[in-house]
Amino acid sequence: MGGITTDNIILLLVALILLYLVFKFIKGIIKTIITIILILTLGVSAYNILIAKKSVGDEINRYKIDYAYFNDVRDISSEAKQTVDDIENNKNIVQNINKLSELRNKAQALKHSSDLDAFHSKYINTFDGIIIGCKGYSTAKQVDEQTKKIDELKKDLNMSIKDIVSAR
Repeated sequence: MGGITTDNIILLLVALILLYLVFKFIKGIIKTIITIILILTLGVSAYNILIAKKSVGDEINRYKIDYAYFNDVRDISSEAKQTVDDIENNKNIVQNINKLSELRNKAQALKHSSDLDAFHSKYINTFDGIIIGCKGYSTAKQVDEQTKKIDELKKDLNMSIKDIVSAR
């Protein structure tokens, strides 16, 4: 039942072999994905240089600009995610919605290549949707608070005859 037996050793070896095969398979998938991305990148660059007659310098500058763009988008997105989490936790809702608007404007102003225009538009539209959703969340919270106040006031209106008689 316990201890080291031949069955346990065989199971351990089989588990190690399966684990090794899984890691090797995942590593192969990652290598394949990276290879596909590199081929596509080189294909786009070759098209731009050979067919669209863009210079190599322009292509290198495009990669620099887009690399900086994606770094900035990553930073803005992580800050926006934290801000939305704060809104969901009811921390400074109005200030955080204003912060989201500022982040959206910052993202709108990011420099990017014309190849990323569609992505950039979708990113900004997503930001707009998040801001509208957060404003709706804020309004819903305010309505919830007002409903609670109305319920409390309504309870005060429900006076019984005993309350009226005792007030005299």
